[in-house]
Amino acid sequence: MLDRFIAAEDERRILRLYALYCHHFNHGEAENWVSLFAPDGSFIRLNPSAASPGKPANPPGKTQGHADLMSVALSRREMFQGRVRHQQTDIVIQPGEDEDHASGISFILLTDWREGAGLLRSVGDCKAEFVRLAEGWRFQSISLSTLPR
Repeated sequence: MLDRFIAAEDERRILRLYALYCHHFNHGEAENWVSLFAPDGSFIRLNPSAASPGKPANPPGKTQGHADLMSVALSRREMFQGRVRHQQTDIVIQPGEDEDHASGISFILLTDWREGAGLLRSVGDCKAEFVRLAEGWRFQSISLSTLPR
C-alpha cells in the first residue's frame, strides 16, 4: 500500500471528485452530485446507520444508476435542507486493474445542523472504486460502513 501510486494528475482529479461529492451533496445539488458517478455507478450502505433520538436510521442497501441515485439525492435534499455537512478525510488512492481504474479508502463524518448547534450524526469507513470515462474520472461505486457496526 505504501508504494503503489497512480499518476499525480489522476490522483488530483480523483481528490476533486471526493471534495465535490461532499459539496454537491451538502448543498442539495442533486444533478451535480449524480454527475460524479459513472452511468451505472452505485452507492452501497453496508449496514444501517445508528438512529438518533427522533431520527430514523438509514437502512442498508444498494442504489445503482443515475435515475436511482437522483431519487436518493432529491430525497436527502428535502430531508437535510442544506443543513448537514459531509467530510471525507484520510483519503488513500491506489491503482486499479489498469490505468483507467483506481480505488480509494477514506473516513466519512456527517454533522447535522438542522436543530441548531451541529451534532455528530455519523462516522464511517468509505471504499470507492473509480473509472476513467471519456468525460474524466467518475465514481464506479461507493461502499459505506458506519459505526457502530
